[in-house]
Amino acid sequence: MDEIPKQRIEDTVYDKLLENIREDVWKGGEKIPSENELCRELGVSRVSVRGAIRRLKAVGLVEVKHGIGTFVSQPDDTYDFTNLNENLNLTEKEFNDITALREAIETKAVMLIADSKNTGKLAKIEEAYLAMKKAAEEGDEETYSRQDYLFHLSILNASGNDLFIRIASIFKNQYYNYFKELNKFLFDNNNGNIKAVFDPGDPKDAHTVLYEYLCKEDKSKAKEATQHILSENKKRFAAYLREKG
Repeated sequence: MDEIPKQRIEDTVYDKLLENIREDVWKGGEKIPSENELCRELGVSRVSVRGAIRRLKAVGLVEVKHGIGTFVSQPDDTYDFTNLNENLNLTEKEFNDITALREAIETKAVMLIADSKNTGKLAKIEEAYLAMKKAAEEGDEETYSRQDYLFHLSILNASGNDLFIRIASIFKNQYYNYFKELNKFLFDNNNGNIKAVFDPGDPKDAHTVLYEYLCKEDKSKAKEATQHILSENKKRFAAYLREKG
């Protein structure tokens, strides 16, 4: 890493450390260089380094073990399904609240991605999309829902807005159950033979359109694709409520 100019010291240190975490220079579970090493490498004071590390800790990206060092969080709790409460009975208010949250942060997230020149952040979006597509082809509803969750979470991560990431971490149960609930209508169980009711290879599939815009084509159209997905979700849940009576 190059030495940092003296202006905007702590912010720039934070950005440098965050970039190393996001670009997997420092991988999950790995110890990052000591404060002294970072001070020497970046040419900044310990105060600036400590402030940057404190901010990374606040958003859950690093764990500070006193007397041992600072480690990149592993696993990332937002991506960890171990402790999820899979209660699949969203109320109408819960659905509307989560939809409003998604409209606020996901729409903005895709706009931030569209303005960014860093295409390296899009790898997890592509990984989740391809896994979703495979799960749909195999009739694996559970995996599809998990990858659906990860697809949208990865959009928040790729935006570079740490508050969006933190919000997703706080509301992970609600977020995940939201996708589980919605995706009930995407798979048909005929005597144990589970099959997606949509064609995962359809180029007009909403997730395919959003993936293509974000990762391959015109990012400026991703906002429209996101809003289309949210609109379709509302229609799907309205049908769900009618079916429940």
